Amino acid sequence: METSNIQDDLSLTVQELSGVYEELSLLYRISEIYSTLSIDEICSRIVDEAISTIGVRTAAVLFLDEQGENLYTMAYKGEWDSNRKFAWDNGILWNSINSKKPSAFCRIKETEHSDYIPGISSLMVCPILGKKKAVGAIVVADKEFNEEFFSNDSKLIMAISTQAGLAIENAFLYSELEALLVGAIRCLVKALEANSHWTAGHTERVTEYALEIGKLMELETEVLDRLKICSLLHDIGKIATPKEILNKGSKLNANELLEINRHAIVGAEILEELKQFKDVILGIKYHHEHWDGSGTFGLTSEEIPLMARILSVADTYDALTSDRPYRLKNSKEDAIKEIMRCSGSQFDPAVVEAFLKWVNP
Repeated sequence: METSNIQDDLSLTVQELSGVYEELSLLYRISEIYSTLSIDEICSRIVDEAISTIGVRTAAVLFLDEQGENLYTMAYKGEWDSNRKFAWDNGILWNSINSKKPSAFCRIKETEHSDYIPGISSLMVCPILGKKKAVGAIVVADKEFNEEFFSNDSKLIMAISTQAGLAIENAFLYSELEALLVGAIRCLVKALEANSHWTAGHTERVTEYALEIGKLMELETEVLDRLKICSLLHDIGKIATPKEILNKGSKLNANELLEINRHAIVGAEILEELKQFKDVILGIKYHHEHWDGSGTFGLTSEEIPLMARILSVADTYDALTSDRPYRLKNSKEDAIKEIMRCSGSQFDPAVVEAFLKWVNP
């Protein structure tokens, strides 16, 4: 009898340790994942984690609006009517958010909630809490194999929501800071481009082209964010280029070409105090290098930073397809042919391949 009790206690202890291990593993995994993702990506991962970890058919992440009065869907996966999703205005969600505690409803068909939330067998709501207030809620429903949620399910979804709340707050803060930075950069670029109407809009177009190429090269979100800043600032060194050269109505002579080509170096020097943007600065400094080593610094192939290689193609394509004081713009077809001709000499062939996929979808 005593042996049986010991075995039962041991079995229970193993189960508890297994649950704790699962929770700790989940916390470690999602904290590693969330740290580098955007808000949309975080929400999508939350839904996937909730479905796979808790074993439900449906999951959603809802956010509170700025007034804290309404909920809207940020991410969703499940078997319900996709038009309805979680556009509810009922007490079940709000009770959980206001109490800051998870709420579970099992065997709903047998309860007073059957008319309130029709077509659902089981439901659990967990608030997503930031440091100061609720951000929204995670909703999971229709647990597989049975209709009941257990205490371990509640612990797991709380683990997900705790990490999610901190990650989402950080992502919001990062997004706000990024918007402030990009806004300041755009103001600076407008001031720069005011020196020459021939280059107005050039920076925004190059940024658009570079990001499209980067996406087709499957660059990570963080790298794309840096590429965006690099593209917006790539011509900042032209602030030191004399206006008479920028606006010259005829072809530039050798000395003038040398002067205008200094803008990449000058731009890197202007930005050198931004220590945390070293990769961006190098992208700007080397964006006129040639794949075959015939550029200013003699860097070849992958010695040239990837952002610089992408910028080189995007910058050239916009230059070819834009009017200049001394020539009319090329057609899109002629510009594409020129870039293809220079693949492997001036340009990275892999970047040209991605460019061609974008420009000729």
